[in-house]
Amino acid sequence: MLKAWIFLFLAIFSEVFGVSIVNYSQEDNKALVLSILFISIAIAYYCMSLSLKKISVGMAYAIWEIVGLSLITIIAIFAFGAELKMQEYIGLALALLGIALVNFGEKPSNV
Repeated sequence: MLKAWIFLFLAIFSEVFGVSIVNYSQEDNKALVLSILFISIAIAYYCMSLSLKKISVGMAYAIWEIVGLSLITIIAIFAFGAELKMQEYIGLALALLGIALVNFGEKPSNV
Protein backbone atom coordinates (compact mmCIF):
# COMPACT_ATOMS: atom_id res chain seq x y z
CA MET A 1 0.00 0.00 0.00
CA LEU A 2 2.90 2.37 0.74
CA LYS A 3 4.15 1.89 -2.82
CA ALA A 4 0.77 3.06 -4.16
CA TRP A 5 0.97 6.25 -2.09
CA ILE A 6 4.51 6.86 -3.32
CA PHE A 7 3.31 6.52 -6.91
CA LEU A 8 0.42 8.90 -6.20
CA PHE A 9 2.73 11.57 -4.82
CA LEU A 10 5.19 11.05 -7.69
CA ALA A 11 2.26 11.62 -10.04
CA ILE A 12 1.30 14.81 -8.21
CA PHE A 13 4.82 16.21 -8.14
CA SER A 14 5.38 15.35 -11.80
CA GLU A 15 2.19 17.14 -12.81
CA VAL A 16 2.98 20.16 -10.64
CA PHE A 17 6.47 20.39 -12.16
CA GLY A 18 5.09 20.19 -15.69
CA VAL A 19 2.39 22.78 -15.10
CA SER A 20 4.76 25.13 -13.29
CA ILE A 21 7.28 25.10 -16.11
CA VAL A 22 4.65 26.34 -18.58
CA ASN A 23 5.37 29.90 -17.38
CA TYR A 24 8.67 29.66 -19.24
CA SER A 25 7.04 28.74 -22.58
CA GLN A 26 6.96 32.38 -23.69
CA GLU A 27 10.73 32.45 -24.01
CA ASP A 28 12.84 31.27 -26.94
CA ASN A 29 12.96 27.68 -25.70
CA LYS A 30 9.24 27.01 -26.24
CA ALA A 31 9.75 23.56 -27.82
CA LEU A 32 11.94 22.40 -24.93
CA VAL A 33 9.50 23.67 -22.30
CA LEU A 34 6.52 22.04 -23.99
CA SER A 35 8.46 18.78 -24.39
CA ILE A 36 9.21 18.79 -20.67
CA LEU A 37 5.54 19.51 -19.96
CA PHE A 38 4.35 16.56 -22.07
CA ILE A 39 6.90 14.19 -20.56
CA SER A 40 5.98 15.31 -17.03
CA ILE A 41 2.27 14.81 -17.69
CA ALA A 42 2.93 11.37 -19.20
CA ILE A 43 4.95 10.37 -16.14
CA ALA A 44 2.20 11.74 -13.89
CA TYR A 45 -0.53 9.67 -15.55
CA TYR A 46 1.63 6.55 -15.59
CA CYS A 47 2.38 6.89 -11.86
CA MET A 48 -1.30 7.62 -11.19
CA SER A 49 -2.27 4.42 -12.99
CA LEU A 50 0.14 2.45 -10.80
CA SER A 51 -1.27 4.02 -7.64
CA LEU A 52 -4.82 3.05 -8.63
CA LYS A 53 -3.98 -0.62 -8.12
CA LYS A 54 -4.33 -0.09 -4.36
CA ILE A 55 -5.99 3.31 -3.86
CA SER A 56 -9.58 3.95 -4.96
CA VAL A 57 -10.04 6.26 -7.93
CA GLY A 58 -12.14 8.73 -5.94
CA MET A 59 -9.64 9.10 -3.15
CA ALA A 60 -6.59 9.21 -5.44
CA TYR A 61 -8.11 11.79 -7.76
CA ALA A 62 -9.31 13.96 -4.88
CA ILE A 63 -5.87 13.96 -3.29
CA TRP A 64 -4.22 14.55 -6.67
CA GLU A 65 -6.42 17.59 -7.30
CA ILE A 66 -6.16 19.33 -3.96
CA VAL A 67 -2.46 18.66 -3.32
CA GLY A 68 -1.64 19.63 -6.90
CA LEU A 69 -3.77 22.79 -6.71
CA SER A 70 -2.21 23.76 -3.40
CA LEU A 71 1.35 23.20 -4.62
CA ILE A 72 0.77 25.07 -7.88
CA THR A 73 -0.75 27.97 -5.93
CA ILE A 74 2.22 28.07 -3.53
CA ILE A 75 4.66 28.00 -6.46
CA ALA A 76 2.73 30.74 -8.25
CA ILE A 77 2.85 32.95 -5.15
CA PHE A 78 6.49 32.44 -4.20
CA ALA A 79 8.20 31.78 -7.53
CA PHE A 80 6.16 33.89 -9.92
CA GLY A 81 4.86 36.66 -7.64
CA ALA A 82 1.17 35.90 -8.09
CA GLU A 83 -1.19 37.65 -5.71
CA LEU A 84 -4.39 36.02 -4.54
CA LYS A 85 -7.54 37.80 -3.44
CA MET A 86 -9.22 36.88 -0.18
CA GLN A 87 -11.98 35.01 -2.03
CA GLU A 88 -9.34 32.86 -3.72
CA TYR A 89 -7.81 31.94 -0.36
CA ILE A 90 -11.29 31.10 0.94
CA GLY A 91 -11.97 28.99 -2.16
CA LEU A 92 -8.73 27.08 -1.69
CA ALA A 93 -9.52 26.49 1.97
CA LEU A 94 -13.03 25.26 1.11
CA ALA A 95 -11.60 22.93 -1.53
CA LEU A 96 -9.18 21.51 1.04
CA LEU A 97 -12.03 21.02 3.50
CA GLY A 98 -14.24 19.40 0.87
CA ILE A 99 -11.58 16.94 -0.24
CA ALA A 100 -10.78 16.09 3.38
CA LEU A 101 -14.45 15.40 4.10
CA VAL A 102 -14.78 13.21 1.01
CA ASN A 103 -11.70 11.20 1.95
CA PHE A 104 -12.70 10.79 5.59
CA GLY A 105 -16.14 9.62 4.51
CA GLU A 106 -14.85 6.96 2.16
CA LYS A 107 -14.94 3.39 3.42
CA PRO A 108 -11.65 1.54 3.00
CA SER A 109 -11.74 -1.38 0.59
CA ASN A 110 -10.24 -4.77 1.25
CA VAL A 111 -8.10 -4.71 -1.89
